[in-house]
Amino acid sequence: MSDKEKRETSSGKQRYSFEQLHKESGMNDKEEYAADMSAAYGGPLQAPVEVSETNERSMENARGGTAANSRWLGYTALALAILSMFMLPAILGSGAMLIGAIAFGLGSRALGVWSVILGLISLAGYFLLVPLYS
Repeated sequence: MSDKEKRETSSGKQRYSFEQLHKESGMNDKEEYAADMSAAYGGPLQAPVEVSETNERSMENARGGTAANSRWLGYTALALAILSMFMLPAILGSGAMLIGAIAFGLGSRALGVWSVILGLISLAGYFLLVPLYS
C-alpha cells in the first residue's frame, strides 16, 4: 500500500468513528459545549466583588440608621422586662412587650422576642397572683 492509500483508509476510519460516535451519542454537529471554552482544571472564575463601607453607610443612613435604633430599643425593652419582674409589672411588662415588638419589627429580633416573652410572663404572673393577695 502506498502512503496515500494508508492516509485515506486511516482518515476514513477516523471519520467513520467520529460519525458513529455522533450518531450513537445523539450529538449534533452544530451543538456547542461550555467545556470547550473552559479551563481544563479548577473551578469557575468570578470577578471580585467590591463592597465599600460608604455604600453600606449610605444605605443605612437612607433607612434612618434602623440597626442602631432597633438595638437600642431592644436593650431598653429587655431592661423594662427584667424590671417588671420586681416592680410595677402591669406597667413595665406592657411597655416591655410593646417596645420589644417594635424592636422585633425593626430588626433586633432576639432582643425583641426575649423582651416580649419576659414581659408576658411578668404580666401573666401579676394577673394570676393579684387575686390571691387582695
